[in-house]
Amino acid sequence: MAITEEKPESTLREDVVNASLEKVLARHGRVDLAPLPSDLPEDPLNWSSFRKNMLLALVAFHACLGPFSAACVIPSFEDFVVDFGITLTEASYLVSVPIVFLGTIPLLWAPVSKRIGRRPVYLVSMLLSSALQLASAYCTTYGTLMTCRVLVSVFICPPQSIGASTVSEVFFVHQKGQKMGIWALLVSVGPTIAPLIMGPLVYHTGQWQWTFYFLAIINFAHFVLYIFFCPETLFDRPERSKIGSPETTMDEETNTGKWYTPYTTFRIHSTEPWIRLPLDVISPLRFLLKPTILLPGLAYAITFTYTNATLLGQKYLLNTQQVGLQFVAPFLGALLGEPIAGYGSDRWMQYRVRKAGGEREPEWRLPFAIPGFLIAIVGLMIFGVQLQNTRAGVWNVTPDVGSGIALFGLQLVTTVCTTYAIESQPGHTGQAALMVAFIRQMYAFTGPFYFTLQFDSMGTVNACGLLSGLIAIGMCFVIICMIFGRSWRKGEEVTNDSGDRESAIAGILSDEKVKV
Repeated sequence: MAITEEKPESTLREDVVNASLEKVLARHGRVDLAPLPSDLPEDPLNWSSFRKNMLLALVAFHACLGPFSAACVIPSFEDFVVDFGITLTEASYLVSVPIVFLGTIPLLWAPVSKRIGRRPVYLVSMLLSSALQLASAYCTTYGTLMTCRVLVSVFICPPQSIGASTVSEVFFVHQKGQKMGIWALLVSVGPTIAPLIMGPLVYHTGQWQWTFYFLAIINFAHFVLYIFFCPETLFDRPERSKIGSPETTMDEETNTGKWYTPYTTFRIHSTEPWIRLPLDVISPLRFLLKPTILLPGLAYAITFTYTNATLLGQKYLLNTQQVGLQFVAPFLGALLGEPIAGYGSDRWMQYRVRKAGGEREPEWRLPFAIPGFLIAIVGLMIFGVQLQNTRAGVWNVTPDVGSGIALFGLQLVTTVCTTYAIESQPGHTGQAALMVAFIRQMYAFTGPFYFTLQFDSMGTVNACGLLSGLIAIGMCFVIICMIFGRSWRKGEEVTNDSGDRESAIAGILSDEKVKV
């Protein structure tokens, strides 16, 4: 009778040692991480939780300041009419025109930061924004103020394109939903908290200039915090398959990098020639052709635009301070929605991954957005019905309740749709986030041109009903991605591989021409 010898099973510790993952286990308490970090202390994935979360807070607040700066002048519209001799419609262009630049100029900052790094872009952005905000306070004509507003939008918008990339560079995949949710929350509440703060400020100071004094102070303080708490996150992570080779050693003792290296070192991160910058600026637009970005981006943009409309000041004859206070409800709605959107969607994904035996599909996150669309529709209809049925000139809280409910639903939609678009393009997270922001800003830009006419001609209830129907169409876009998203991604992967090869060949040819 033959005796079969059983092969001894290796322990987890032995497997970790064999894979040279001892330092990963010691740092993070687990090795099933994606992406897998290196052993180097300057690797952003190896930073302390405080360092990561402080950077997240700064970048997320920076992202908030873009839409915040655009909406901050809303309480001052009547003052602009008096001081500059313009119409109320012309005053509203001080909001809508910067929105266009907040949506388009991030296309420029993404390739610039790819070349010189994230940290220099963030520092320059905050410093110049502070100077331009201060200049805005001393404008005496409508044209000069518009020019300053546009320039502020140009320099304050980098996080709209590289903010999501920064989050992806310092956090693991299993943390991404929650961390992206924080970033998305502050982007969403920017237009909400701006009038909430600036309304009382302008009312009590009696000067619209204090809007820009306040922003200049905030931007400069942010610049100072960036100096100490915004290390460089671009990192050339060596491949573990090449451990032992002199070019890609993981040994900390032989590596010259220290924990403070990302703060003090400036270098060119990409060798791509600057002459190709215009091509790099427009190249992300090709991602608009990808349904896994276009459809969730449109769904988010539609919901964002129609849950941020407000007509209470005109109906109830509110002053500047009172108009600002009407944004308390939507702010609270978004604030309450984010813990459920970020943490809840992550927990949902973890449940689906366990159920599938470790397999992970981005589409599994999308069902968590469906309740968000429905809640947004309910909130918008409560807002419309109560606004129409309450008596003019007598303030009523019920439209505010509807607005808060709508923003609660919006936050579910925002976090899930943004995270899905990014996860569906693992090799192009920056471009995916940029296109989602581009779609949102371009769609939101059109709103002020027809909101007033629509509500005046259709009535509040009918107009809100129409907008709710459009939000329902956005929900259908997400359902379509749930059904066809996986097959689309497989097809996109083939296209991306082909496109990357063509880009590499084009880059080589371009370099050869430069040498000649």
